[in-house]
Amino acid sequence: MKENKKTYPPNWVVMQNNIQECFKSMNIDEKRLLILASPIARTTQATEKDQILITAEQFAKECGIKTHSAYTQLELASRNLIKRSFSYNNERGKRVLSNWVIDCTYEDGGIAIRFPEIVLLMLTEFDKLNPYTKYKKDIVLSLKKDYSFDIYHLAKKYQAMGSFQISLDELFQELGLPESYRRIGNLKDRVIHPSLYEITTNTDIDLTYENLKKGRSVVGFKFIIKQKAKFIEFEGKKSDNEKNIQSSQNLTEKQLDMFSVKLADLPAVQSMAHVGEDMKPFVARLRTMLMDADQQKELLPYLKEVGYAAY
Repeated sequence: MKENKKTYPPNWVVMQNNIQECFKSMNIDEKRLLILASPIARTTQATEKDQILITAEQFAKECGIKTHSAYTQLELASRNLIKRSFSYNNERGKRVLSNWVIDCTYEDGGIAIRFPEIVLLMLTEFDKLNPYTKYKKDIVLSLKKDYSFDIYHLAKKYQAMGSFQISLDELFQELGLPESYRRIGNLKDRVIHPSLYEITTNTDIDLTYENLKKGRSVVGFKFIIKQKAKFIEFEGKKSDNEKNIQSSQNLTEKQLDMFSVKLADLPAVQSMAHVGEDMKPFVARLRTMLMDADQQKELLPYLKEVGYAAY
């Protein structure tokens, strides 16, 4: 229901998790443009008719780039973004192809963008049917490397679990990596090491990794996520009642394992699965959602349905 929709202040970037699928093909300035537009769309309740203006001055200041090149980078990013499309399944299960952007108006000193309804949905609707990831805008915009954005997004998505595992094939799909990076040494030198160094140096988390091996071959990675003490997340003051609700919903490791599997078997919850998502990663994603107080509350009706009666 609209009155129960989770809200966040303008300094937070909040995006549905399925937006990551679209992120992978974008260059860094396109990602920056989308990240800057995200809180504006959310806090102004933008519609398809509304233009979202990103000025060159804002782009330069928030992204830490030189002012004289900001407008050119912004214009190129908008030109690339308007050519991009993605697909999704509508409420009737039909495949729909959509553009990211309706149009771009080149104003003096900035770019005004109009987004289609489906994109605005991914930037504004966060509930049990639309799982999401959130992070501080200034932190993510401190990143300068293409793949740092994507790996940071994945790390924040799984932060509540403390780690996540990903196969090489899944990593290539998530990040849209070229086949030339298939050699492990090349992959580590060009993607893993620079991205993890930049993330650990500049953001709110420490990110390390371990090889996953089959025999002597590396088949994937385990990423370990640790929150830095000086970056304790704060989303505004919570009432005593909210604090009590959150503390009363802590699930044990055994309950997380059990209820994530049970939830995945419910037809109503299965509609939350991403297109082409297998059961194992879907269960893992549900487990992560159950560890987040906000998303766990959104899953409350389904938790009750599968037998959790602690509420």
